[in-house]
Amino acid sequence: MTGSPTILRPQYYKYPPSLSPHPFMGLGKFVAGRIHQMRSEKSYLAAHPSWSDEDPDPTCPRCEIGPESFQHAILTCPARQRARDLLLKDVPSLAHDATTWSDPLLIRALGEYITDTKTGFPPDMLPDRYSPPPAHSSPD
Repeated sequence: MTGSPTILRPQYYKYPPSLSPHPFMGLGKFVAGRIHQMRSEKSYLAAHPSWSDEDPDPTCPRCEIGPESFQHAILTCPARQRARDLLLKDVPSLAHDATTWSDPLLIRALGEYITDTKTGFPPDMLPDRYSPPPAHSSPD
């Protein structure tokens, strides 16, 4: 067998595979995990598929305008505009070939933004205003 090994990835995953750690792995396990999950569309963001909810509502719980995708949550959600202005003013894109993924300053800014806004965090770690209202049960 000659040549380098072939690394398979799902069609929806746009980021190139790497045999060395991604630069954002230096952010710490929790935030790096959030980034991996959001990039792979397997996170707690509302627009990502869920194994626990067969009919999820993809609407962003913060702005209620559009689907809460990775792009929306980081770069376009109006409810996160203030944090974006403070932390991400130099982050141009989340595309697989964007400089965001290779520039240590942009990676650090993205990590701070994710931590400060709790983007992609499990629902039980969000402040109450971002949690869905509890289901009401009818009296018997």
